[in-house]
Amino acid sequence: MDTEKLLYFCTSFVSTLVNAFLPRPKEVGSVLIVKLDEIGDMIYTLHCIEAIADQFPKATIDVYCKSMNNALVDQTSAVTSIVNDPHNLQTRYDIQIDFRGNWQTMQRALLGKCSRYFDRGSVRLQNKFNGGQKHEIETNQETVQALFPESYQWSKPKLHITEDDQESVRGLTAKYGISQYVVMHCGARDEARRWPVERFAKLIDIIHTEYGLKTLLIGSPNEHDLNQLIADQCNNAINIAGETGLMQLAAVMRQCDFFVGNESGPLHFAIVEQKPLVALFGPGVKDVFYPLYPNQRAIHHIHSGMKGDFDSINDITVEEVTNALTEMM
Repeated sequence: MDTEKLLYFCTSFVSTLVNAFLPRPKEVGSVLIVKLDEIGDMIYTLHCIEAIADQFPKATIDVYCKSMNNALVDQTSAVTSIVNDPHNLQTRYDIQIDFRGNWQTMQRALLGKCSRYFDRGSVRLQNKFNGGQKHEIETNQETVQALFPESYQWSKPKLHITEDDQESVRGLTAKYGISQYVVMHCGARDEARRWPVERFAKLIDIIHTEYGLKTLLIGSPNEHDLNQLIADQCNNAINIAGETGLMQLAAVMRQCDFFVGNESGPLHFAIVEQKPLVALFGPGVKDVFYPLYPNQRAIHHIHSGMKGDFDSINDITVEEVTNALTEMM
């Protein structure tokens, strides 16, 4: 059993123990939400954070997350405090929710530092035995469903992008002399999730020929060189990696015509903004992070072999992506 599955099993046991034997709070005055995860995963938790704040309007809502997600969490306006250092957590909370916890946050619950404990691991294990994993949005909702009426109507995650961020992006695109554009994200933390650079370059030129649009290559500062490799192979790409903050990146998505990119954080900005897009998937479980809307396409080749299912982003051809764009547009 790998470490993550072992953690899921243990948190499932701890949540059963805590919720069975510790007295429930008469009134919820404090909630700890743990999401020690990446940007895309956090995006699919935002609607749950907002729903919890609406459900317990008098409670303090603390979110313990990685600092990269601070701006994303802060834009919800539903959070009392964002915590990046576990030493700054309150001694005790009425409710603790581990959307993505670790051994230390599980230990907090085991030591009685909350009255009720909810963990994503229990849901993941249950779904695995009941036919397979669901989309991450559904998994997060199921993690906290017991806090809401069965009839509760869940909304999809959404971004609250300020006019200042949108104006900043309008200024950026004006600097490059464009008002309409395609966005591509060609990087990914895992190299196995990166579509080959020469295929991105070829696609960029096809898009310019077919639609007359230039392409903005986005990313973090450490993706600048990767983007430049692509920009140097074509004539219609502008490398803006490192020129936007997190919520400005969301504004770039809101203002673009469509998006093409690897399965990584920026893709999920484009998904929740309901932009037309083509998502390129390498290693990953089917459906869990797929697009949500009819104008969005996922390309994911999963093969079956003697050692089980395997997938490769290199199986995706330029022709497949252009066909998906034609169908979508």
